[in-house]
Amino acid sequence: MSGRIVMRVMDKDLVKDEIVGSLLFNLKDCIGALNGKYFWKNIYGAPLGKSGENTDAMNSSPEVASTWKGRILMHVSAEKTEKPLCKMQPLKGAVFEAVKPALELKDYQIIAEVGQGLALPESAKYRVMIKIGELELKTDDPK
Repeated sequence: MSGRIVMRVMDKDLVKDEIVGSLLFNLKDCIGALNGKYFWKNIYGAPLGKSGENTDAMNSSPEVASTWKGRILMHVSAEKTEKPLCKMQPLKGAVFEAVKPALELKDYQIIAEVGQGLALPESAKYRVMIKIGELELKTDDPK
């Protein structure tokens, strides 16, 4: 057993619960260094608005996914027990205070440089775009 775990992230609605992405983590890390700590994991899947066999594969396996879907704050606690338990609970009280620093918004700077484009058709116009959530930054003049 490799200890690598794929966790699928599902939406929940009245029509049909669907897989929207997945995340990968190492069970050895969760039992060892991350045991009892809060940590963020990235969720990966297929681009929005797509469907089909490839989309299902991308949403089920972060190793073949092409789109970052967001992050989830996780807390994994490993302890000996006779029978496995599955628990989910809302963050409140002292637990919420413990994770509050991880929930604060942070400012970041992004520096991007496009060095070259290879084998691009000369007849087309090109623009550089960086998209983070709903924010889109693009070059003004297509070249």
